[in-house]
Amino acid sequence: MAGIDYNRGDRVKKTGTAGPFGTVENIRVETVRQSIKESKEDPGVAITVLWDSGTKSHFVPSALEKVK
Repeated sequence: MAGIDYNRGDRVKKTGTAGPFGTVENIRVETVRQSIKESKEDPGVAITVLWDSGTKSHFVPSALEKVK
């Protein structure tokens, strides 16, 4: 997806932490119907992460960083 540096299957962690680690499961881009959109702001992006512990969380891209 244009402008989003994450793909399904990427390994990630929360920004500024030593862990835990997880895998990007889904990337959702919120859209707004053009006829009601008044500003030029970017669409909202939510990244679903499946953590190694088995739980899921949703984050904005800036709250995550890729791990190698």
